Amino acid sequence: MKYYKLIIPIFLLSLFTACKKLDTGLQNPNSVDPSLANVDLLLNNAQLAFTGVYTNASDIGGQLTRQQIMFGPLYSNAFTPSSFDGIWGTAYDGAVININTLLPLALQQKKYVQAGIAQVLKAYIMGTLVDYFGNVPNSEAGLGQENLNPKADAGAAVYASVFTLLDSAIANFGKPLPGAGPTNDLFYAGSATKWATAAKTLKLKFLMQTRLVDAANVTTKVTALMTANDLINASTKDFQFKYSTVNNAPDSRHPHYANNYNNATTGSNSANDYIGNYFMWAIGIEKSGTGSVSNLDPRRRYYFYRQVIANSKDVNEIRCINNSKPAHYSASDVFCFPTTQGYWGRDHLSNEGIPPDGLKRTAWGLYPAGGSYDNDAGKGVALASLRRDVMEMG
Repeated sequence: MKYYKLIIPIFLLSLFTACKKLDTGLQNPNSVDPSLANVDLLLNNAQLAFTGVYTNASDIGGQLTRQQIMFGPLYSNAFTPSSFDGIWGTAYDGAVININTLLPLALQQKKYVQAGIAQVLKAYIMGTLVDYFGNVPNSEAGLGQENLNPKADAGAAVYASVFTLLDSAIANFGKPLPGAGPTNDLFYAGSATKWATAAKTLKLKFLMQTRLVDAANVTTKVTALMTANDLINASTKDFQFKYSTVNNAPDSRHPHYANNYNNATTGSNSANDYIGNYFMWAIGIEKSGTGSVSNLDPRRRYYFYRQVIANSKDVNEIRCINNSKPAHYSASDVFCFPTTQGYWGRDHLSNEGIPPDGLKRTAWGLYPAGGSYDNDAGKGVALASLRRDVMEMG
């Protein structure tokens, strides 16, 4: 008996010791150490999320400036809090969390270009959020589980951090590169020089937006940037994101192309967006002096693609035909449709139902969506018209 009593404790002791050694070499898969993250993969996620922020912000801005349709009938109920979930969630849950995780790793590994890119993207995002919402989370944002309810910082403080980020980015772009450059820079293919130019141009943009509250300092700083003349002044320096022609797994086409020329989910070819009637009128008619197609602004053929070259007279397709122009419209204000030559959009704050006009609506053209050039063909939108195009971040 004594023999067996001696063996069992020794066996258990060796088992516990082995388990202890095994446990020390494991990482909990549900709590991965951020220090083990790949800087370039984080940067890739940040860039893709950044384009989502831009798309959401520009669509909201396009509605407010009558380039895209804003449904109504009143400004007070045109948007709800959930209308901004896209820009808010993509900014914080997508871009900022990846950037905040990336920056210390990139600096530690001396990957200064990746760090600078992340700083430029964050500066653009935070400045845009201030422009849209005023006071927004910044100093406590993107910390993950460390702080799930970040405070809102004053807009002026966030703007100050924007300039700090841009100055730091410019400095990083000028450093030697002992670490590897980015493997997937979706804007400038790893060019630190072009990124520095973009950072200085964005700095100019944000300085101009603070000129009414800090005129004296802004004048000095703007003058210095203009004198240095290292700004985006040629198409080869444009701050633009290049979309692809891939329509699934994932769909990486321009969002407006995917929504107007071919929907990868439904397989439909129809224009699903409404371009603002006012915008088409302003481009095509306002400054032309006449309604003659031959005298219209040539940009119209690049901005807009008409599926038809004559507007319908069917009230079921264009329901505003039998409506009177609202009292607050002037005699020259466009109402119902901008011309009779097939420019088919929707009036600002119209709250009428959606008619079956997807095969006749004017779609986005070559710019900005990479769609079709309008050559008066009057044909429906089709996937075959796809071309690779870009999103300008100006």
